[in-house]
Amino acid sequence: MCLKGLKLQLLSAAAALSLVVPLSLAVPLDKKSILRQQYEPIISSVSKQLLAKHEIFKKDPSAYQAFLDQYVRPYWDVSSTSRALIGGKNFIVLDKKHQLKLVDSVDKTLVRYAFEGIDFYSGQQFTLVDVAISDSGKMGWVQVVIKSKILPDLNLDILVKRNKKGVWKAVDVRLKGITYVAVKKYQFKKILKKQGVGALITSLDEKNNKFFSELCKTADKVNKVDKQFC
Repeated sequence: MCLKGLKLQLLSAAAALSLVVPLSLAVPLDKKSILRQQYEPIISSVSKQLLAKHEIFKKDPSAYQAFLDQYVRPYWDVSSTSRALIGGKNFIVLDKKHQLKLVDSVDKTLVRYAFEGIDFYSGQQFTLVDVAISDSGKMGWVQVVIKSKILPDLNLDILVKRNKKGVWKAVDVRLKGITYVAVKKYQFKKILKKQGVGALITSLDEKNNKFFSELCKTADKVNKVDKQFC
């Protein structure tokens, strides 16, 4: 498997694993237990679904999109990821229109990664092994072991942020000490500084539009994907 394929696969896996479930209010739990309670059953469930349905997802983009729309996109804090990619100060000074456009472009970029990554999925299984909470109680990490039949086990960490409702949402992923935001933020800030936020949004949109244009041609043979991408 090529390095690019592995990275895309891991990012897709991370996206699929960054899910939450409603909290049970019956028994008081500490924050770490709540975080584990939210993620452990979902990681197990998503692992089983990917294993059982990945061939369907590869052939039918509409089926995979439905999976992402139901189990992934609502539970990723794209606004926080976008803010981290260009820096909090740079994000705050943007007008509301450009903030929303940037978040939308980053959202579609993450969806594109997930679509690219599913082609490289080959039966890996995911298991939550540990969680950690920051001293402030607002940030945390969910550590997942990725088991493969042909590769050594890999640890993938999901950075999560607790919102006002007590729900933890993913904002970044880390592999071998390197996060997605750390890899991309230099490029994002460089374009932002030299050409402005409009150029950054255009750069992301061009890549996304090109990819989804080709995807939609394939989808026409099965079922159309959502018009927001086509």
